[in-house]
Amino acid sequence: MKFYFYKICSFFVLSISVCYAISIPPNKSIPAVFVFGDSIVDTGNNNGLKTIAKVNYPPYGKDFMGGIPTGRFSNGKVPSDFLVEELGIKDLLPAYLDPTLQAEDLITGVNFASGGAGYDPLTSEIAKVISLDGQVILFKEYIVKLTELVGEDRKNEILANSLFMLVTGANDITNTYFGMPLRKSYYDVPSYADLLVNFACSFVQDLYGLGARRIGIFGIPPIGCLPSQRTLKGGEARQCVDNLNQAAQLFNIKLEAYSSSQGNKLPNSRLVYIDTYNVLLDVIDNPQRYETKLDMSQDPGRIFRLDNCSKTKKAGQDMADMRVPRNKSIPAVIVFGDSIVDTGNNNGLKTIGKVNYPPYGKDFMGGKPTGRFSNGKVPPDLIVEELGIKELLPAYLDPTLQAEDLITGVNFASGGAGYDPLTSEIANVISLSGQLEMFKEYIVKLKEIVGEDRKNKILANSLYILVIGSNDITNTYFSTPLRKSYYDISSYADILLNYGSSFLKDLHELGARRIGVFGIPPIGCLPSQRTLKGGDKRQCVDYLNQAAQLFNSKLAADLSSLGNKLPNSRLVYVDIYNLPLDVINNPQKYGFKIADKGCCGTGQIEVAELCRFACSSDSDYVFWDSFHLTEKAYRLLVHKILVQHLSSFF
Repeated sequence: MKFYFYKICSFFVLSISVCYAISIPPNKSIPAVFVFGDSIVDTGNNNGLKTIAKVNYPPYGKDFMGGIPTGRFSNGKVPSDFLVEELGIKDLLPAYLDPTLQAEDLITGVNFASGGAGYDPLTSEIAKVISLDGQVILFKEYIVKLTELVGEDRKNEILANSLFMLVTGANDITNTYFGMPLRKSYYDVPSYADLLVNFACSFVQDLYGLGARRIGIFGIPPIGCLPSQRTLKGGEARQCVDNLNQAAQLFNIKLEAYSSSQGNKLPNSRLVYIDTYNVLLDVIDNPQRYETKLDMSQDPGRIFRLDNCSKTKKAGQDMADMRVPRNKSIPAVIVFGDSIVDTGNNNGLKTIGKVNYPPYGKDFMGGKPTGRFSNGKVPPDLIVEELGIKELLPAYLDPTLQAEDLITGVNFASGGAGYDPLTSEIANVISLSGQLEMFKEYIVKLKEIVGEDRKNKILANSLYILVIGSNDITNTYFSTPLRKSYYDISSYADILLNYGSSFLKDLHELGARRIGVFGIPPIGCLPSQRTLKGGDKRQCVDYLNQAAQLFNSKLAADLSSLGNKLPNSRLVYVDIYNLPLDVINNPQKYGFKIADKGCCGTGQIEVAELCRFACSSDSDYVFWDSFHLTEKAYRLLVHKILVQHLSSFF
């Protein structure tokens, strides 16, 4: 499992480097590490228990020091060990119940985790292991011992400055909920996830009451892709089990929301949610991408630390990484979606959803308003620019479009569109099905220009981008009763996915093979939504962000499943939630000053025709208007996204 070591900076609100060595900010220190949880991090606490959930026998530990089975659920070290090793504290994190534990081990941290445990006390009871409550009792006993060793003041200092890690939850879902009827008979998945979060809340509050201040809570990994679950529930093809992965993602959404809100209620605390779902899913789906010349049998965790290094490279190194593989090419880029990527298709429509007038485009070539929903270029332009294809991606309905433009790609997106046909109908813009009809027309024109064989080659090797969904949730669902009266947000997300799946199948049928589907950004942090629904303090709107995350989790799972069904396809889920959220929450870190208002008008509500004047320095702003980003912000995101995802299309 990958540990986002760079997130340790969240405990200090400072950035750090993570390539093989972690730099702690000046005047800060981590005296000890304490770990609670399950078998992922257990380093031997179960060895003396009467439980089948213990592994103190070969071949476990075959690559550990001297080939000794220690009770670690792996061939060698486990994440607890790597964490203290990376921090330079010690080589291993010993189990608190290790009979060889020395007094000096207590000062730099110990491990209370118990394989088979969960948030739900029933999970630990079934497995006959140490529950989270039991782990807290052991921690209390530890505190008494530590006080005897170092005194009250030093004990308090150690506890306040140490890292506390909680890694559990997978057993609750795979075993207690889906493995038997004891909970499933009384709870659906969302309510059971709420129950688990409540147990997590109680545990964190207990830790805080005992002196913990820096607490990392790890999400649940893609448990539906565990070999055991593939075998038991994945059918003859042993595919990942979607309902398990979706349950994990739903819990993670709720856990992350809790971590964000609870951290503000515990004085002087740093409560950090750590995502272990997405990167591990990528490792499982694309194992070759993580190959390394290192001897993995000696250090199986090194691959994840190498991956962390890639996140800290300088821009020049990122550019070197953003390469199309040899003997591969991207002849054209084709874009579908909404206003985030529209480059002018709405200009000729009878809709208020168009922006072909100042101050839009004030930083575009010659200060010309082209129908792009920003001060300058938008993501499709920046994508073709970064790929070296051409400088701009023209709108298909641009009256000045030339025949040669068709060969290298065009844009069918329409500002205001959505997966839901009703969304486009309300805004009086081009629906996804309408965009598909224009694409069919484009194919005919392309064939006339280059012939059948070249047309097929262009279609098969081009990059297709779909950016849509925000309008469905913010406008159609939460702002009108037209869908909300009949669907809860989860079932509405399923409807959107059905429309999306149908669209992708049609694209594939027409010749598309490399398709990137973007998730929904943190729409609750749009300036307009802060103003309308964020209260007097204009805070981010949690329920909108949670809806976006719920949809994204379903989308990622759906794409993984659909990709296996469409021959020779590359369907890639592109996360545009987490990085934009970090830019919004930490604008100075990325070279911005203002992230809660747009440059246009007062910045709080203005968009389209309400946007009559602009600020003097849009480079200070993350947002251009109350919905859309500035070119500077788009450029940052596009570059990072291409670096991260380009190789996935080959």
